[in-house]
Amino acid sequence: MTESELLVLRSLSEHLDAVLSLATAPTPVTTMAPSDALGLTLAANIYAKLAVPPFHNSAMDGFLVHHADFNGPGPWTFPVIGDIPAGTDVRTPRRGAALRIMTGAPVPEEPGLAVVPVEHTNIPRGPQSLPSSVTIFTAPKPSAHIRMRGEDTAIGELTVAQGTRIDAATIAALVSTGNATVPVHQPIRVSILATGDELDRQIPNSNSPMLAALCQSQGAQTHVLPATGDTPAALRAALEAAKGSNLILTTGGISAGAFDIVRELLSPDVWFGQVALQPGKPQGAGTFDGIPILCLPGNPVSAFVSFHLFVAPLMRALSGQVPQGLDERPQLMASAACEFHADSKRDRFIPVRIKYGTTPQAISSHRSGLGSHFVASLAGVTGLAYLPHGTGTTAIGQPVRVLLV
Repeated sequence: MTESELLVLRSLSEHLDAVLSLATAPTPVTTMAPSDALGLTLAANIYAKLAVPPFHNSAMDGFLVHHADFNGPGPWTFPVIGDIPAGTDVRTPRRGAALRIMTGAPVPEEPGLAVVPVEHTNIPRGPQSLPSSVTIFTAPKPSAHIRMRGEDTAIGELTVAQGTRIDAATIAALVSTGNATVPVHQPIRVSILATGDELDRQIPNSNSPMLAALCQSQGAQTHVLPATGDTPAALRAALEAAKGSNLILTTGGISAGAFDIVRELLSPDVWFGQVALQPGKPQGAGTFDGIPILCLPGNPVSAFVSFHLFVAPLMRALSGQVPQGLDERPQLMASAACEFHADSKRDRFIPVRIKYGTTPQAISSHRSGLGSHFVASLAGVTGLAYLPHGTGTTAIGQPVRVLLV
């Protein structure tokens, strides 16, 4: 690479900033039940309408007693005057007596009570008829084994912050705090267009289904357009079908070849140029009829890497999330299972498989290392080994930074 070529290269961070600037507004807001909102993004802060737990309750199967009844040396024997199964009304034992209680059963909100686990008594564990008495071998501390109302979350407390992507754990938090419906941003609609006369004639079009699956993993709805040939008329017709989308992705047609017509058709509304990145140096970013459009390289590994570096952050911004910088994304330090060679001018992202153990290992997805056309070797890839430019060779056993994908 010559010095003149280096001068026109965008840095990785510069291109990411340009891409994120396309997210001028997130998708519109709708309201739905948390169980229907998996993968969507909260459009407002959500506060607890119910306390968690909603009432004092027992953390153990055992016996509800008064702490003050444990006088002198043990063991202590008390009459058992009833049961408190989970789901029944609250009951208070009289002084000098015990109530058998189940995990989750309500406990009165009054001081001086405690639950003694059945393991600390002479009563066997498991289903039993109600005993007439119980002998307790260990005196409980005040309030022992009682979950207090609101000790996790109080009414009015912030439960989930705006911009959170809803996952299974978030659904549980929203439902448990009484939020029957929540405001969320509508799913992103992404149109995907692969270009090139060779697709499905000479080589299979793997880019479109790959990108569709990656977008769907981010919670998007996808519209895969038929691959188009290398003519401006065919490309324009295909892009017209993408109107109504929140984001358009194209692959191929952005280099300097005689038939690279994506660049020809979309300039000057789309910036085309080179990014200091390998694989994925040719990139395009801009708008088509006001819709954000990212133009990715046609080589499948380049498209895969470009998705994770640029498309996914833009999708997060369009869905109402705060986009993450490179240092904020999920990542780990792994031990290199093979040599990794950095480039002198461009940052390299090499697809790897992580083998987890005491020390995670990063294994290159292909025996020959990096190749933008090694699409068959993407199977099982779980990370991208990040080799900043000019950092030389990472030897076997040395630490290598891996972005998780």
